[in-house]
Amino acid sequence: MNEQEARAHHTHVIDDIVRQITWQSQKQLLQTLSRPEIGLTLPQMVTLFAIREAGLCRMSDLADITQQSAGTLTGIVDRLIEENLVGRVRDAEDRRVVQVMLTRQGEQRLALVEEARRADMDRILSRFSLEQLQDLAQLLQLLLDGINELIGCRDLERNANMVE
Repeated sequence: MNEQEARAHHTHVIDDIVRQITWQSQKQLLQTLSRPEIGLTLPQMVTLFAIREAGLCRMSDLADITQQSAGTLTGIVDRLIEENLVGRVRDAEDRRVVQVMLTRQGEQRLALVEEARRADMDRILSRFSLEQLQDLAQLLQLLLDGINELIGCRDLERNANMVE
């Protein structure tokens, strides 16, 4: 097997492993979110993290960040408001504009998610030595850098096509 064939083979194997990790991680995350003390759906969690990242934000900005339609996002945010995890705030400069922000309960719920995820990750990685953890972290960062680079290139291509 020449180098090009070997790279193609390893790329296929890695792609399959990443797909399996993605699938199994999502299933494990859904189990975590369904714990009684957390009680969130995946879209709710994504929305809460996006709001925390953005701080005070408009619904239109939140829809862009989360890649959800305005209608879907409105339903998610309404449920989060009912649970007192998110609050609506009128814009001080333009009272017609409504923004959303996390409540203290929303922050606490996200802290529970992060705590549960760290505990799960500790358990998953318990069989790795410290050296293996360091190597894995470096390799995963390289993979993430490649993904981010590909996304960035695609965003540039999409923006260039919109201009034409």
